[in-house]
Amino acid sequence: MIFILFCAVAIIAATALLFGLQNPETKISQLLRLPGDAIYTLLHMSAKLACSAHHISGFTPQRIHRDLRNYSPLFALVSIDQSRDITCAKIGNLISVKACFHPLQGCRLIHQQSPAQLIEPPSHRDHYPKQSENECGYQWKASNPALQELLDSQLHHDHESGLDTRALLVTQGGQLQAEAYGLGISAHTPLLGWSMSKSLLAILFGRLETLGLADSTSLSLFPEWQNDRRSEITLQHLLQMCDGLAFDETYRPGSDATRMLFGTLPASRYALQRPLLHTPGRHFSYSSGSTNLLARWIHRALGGTEATLHFWKKEFVEPLGLTSAILELDNDGVFIASSYGYATARDWAKIGGTLLKGLENAYGSQPFLDPMWLSHALSPNRSDNDPRYGFQLWLNNRTNRLPPLYPQLPEDSAFMLGNREQKLMIAPSHNAVVVRLGWSASPYPIEDRFSEILEVLPN
Repeated sequence: MIFILFCAVAIIAATALLFGLQNPETKISQLLRLPGDAIYTLLHMSAKLACSAHHISGFTPQRIHRDLRNYSPLFALVSIDQSRDITCAKIGNLISVKACFHPLQGCRLIHQQSPAQLIEPPSHRDHYPKQSENECGYQWKASNPALQELLDSQLHHDHESGLDTRALLVTQGGQLQAEAYGLGISAHTPLLGWSMSKSLLAILFGRLETLGLADSTSLSLFPEWQNDRRSEITLQHLLQMCDGLAFDETYRPGSDATRMLFGTLPASRYALQRPLLHTPGRHFSYSSGSTNLLARWIHRALGGTEATLHFWKKEFVEPLGLTSAILELDNDGVFIASSYGYATARDWAKIGGTLLKGLENAYGSQPFLDPMWLSHALSPNRSDNDPRYGFQLWLNNRTNRLPPLYPQLPEDSAFMLGNREQKLMIAPSHNAVVVRLGWSASPYPIEDRFSEILEVLPN
């Protein structure tokens, strides 16, 4: 069994690598490591995602297995056992990997290395305050029957097409216009945002800067960078992914992204070790490592895990009236903000709504985000190659060199995007937020679907 798996994984991974690398010597050295990397990734990904899906989203074992196989049929070789707060993924009886759940910190892989000290879990798992329906100006009662009919139709069509859309939700001016949910999903189901979590972290950073606790122009960010040119990297460079650090974002066995999320080092510490490849500020390169470095800086600036979680609750969760949002931690106690944010569709809409100026007074006497910070967050970066990225947000701006990301959608729109076709659009010209959460291997027709939605919204 193990030998067959080893050979199958090696062939698939090697083929992908051969088509992706140019240097023969690099190919050979990578190929020698690929079978181990592939099996390692298979097990660690299974344990981590299954643990979170079970404890946070409340998914059934059948849905969890189906979601994993959506990535690759090789996941069918992995068996998963849930026992209290421990999830075990194994192949046969010889290889196994475990992940554990913590109510405040989510799920983390268990390695032989001693993990960071974790805060003891509370006596009950419901650690979020209950909010009234109109908390922070949000009205959770659908008010647009025509739009409701459209979302129901879109959801049905997506189901028939195999897109597995799990939540569709639209707010305008802080009020729910319509929402629709797939089978087994409700308004109270926290769903994984994948890289939408990057935008969440940027908003958390914006809250720090609004309160005078951070300055995006700061440099010399980490002691480990003091003696080389990485000391020239600013927080804004990290926010805009123009830091110039080498990072392979492709999701294959042995890549930086895979090693960071499913390796033995804590995610932010892995990113901290990446060398400089480009002059900071000159080159945009989409990198999950940049986000986790930003999370590491926040962790240090606030004084560690307990202080960061306190800030998260008091200055983010409570002001926004969030009831479900959780951002999981690595084994250094740092947010894995590149990937592991969970929230209900309603909470994702609230998070996205912070970027609409029309809602800036909905969070109390002072705006949740400083208007100047918000302007910078939604402005193009100054890289030489692709300015269509703001502060951990994709921008639909047209440039002299590049077209809009989505020509059919408003030019002023910005997007929180994630793996498996997670889509959240902030449309300032419509004062609206559109959320699509699901689990799709094939592209989601965002332009067609979201254009239909905007047409039904009142001007």
